[in-house]
Amino acid sequence: MKLLKSILGASACIVLAAFAFSPSADARGYERGGDHHHHRGGYYRGPRVSIGFIAPALPLGHVRVAVGRRPYYYHGGHFYRHSPRGYVVVAAPLGASVVTLPASAVRVQLGGVTYYQYGDAYYQWYPATRTYVVVAPPTPAPAPVAVVPAPAPAPATPNPGPNGFLPGQVVETLPNGYAAEVINGIQYYRYGGNYFLPTQRDGREVYVVVRL
Repeated sequence: MKLLKSILGASACIVLAAFAFSPSADARGYERGGDHHHHRGGYYRGPRVSIGFIAPALPLGHVRVAVGRRPYYYHGGHFYRHSPRGYVVVAAPLGASVVTLPASAVRVQLGGVTYYQYGDAYYQWYPATRTYVVVAPPTPAPAPVAVVPAPAPAPATPNPGPNGFLPGQVVETLPNGYAAEVINGIQYYRYGGNYFLPTQRDGREVYVVVRL
């Protein structure tokens, strides 16, 4: 009886372990396709395990990836490193190249460059090797700076000349401190003892000095 219980208990542990470390349905379906055209974007669900998770054994179907002579193990969008307690999930190492990505990886376009994002990792597709390579996260483009034009300089006060304003003299701007007056139904502008009559010249309003 004790032997039968031991056998049943061991069988249950094996079934649970196989279920825990089998790839997700998305990952299995994508790996069967094996082509980068399977990425169409869509709703992003993210990874099922997180960085720091320790597995007692590597999941079935993992592949060994060497980055700078350091061994990693890749499966279902996650990278593992050997540790004294098993295999720990680590951040995707820059430069690592893999053949497939999970179907839930998102295709993003930033700065005219195509990336594939899964979790916190970004990949780029390299047709020459037909692999996805881990790259640094793209830097967002700086926000455009609004250019505020400089205010137009205030019009200069007309120079009355040594003898003051003379009748018939034409000025393009009125002196600072002028006052508007209507005399006999005609609009004038007065500055001191001088009167200016608005008129048109070359499509612009100018002012003729008149004597009343």
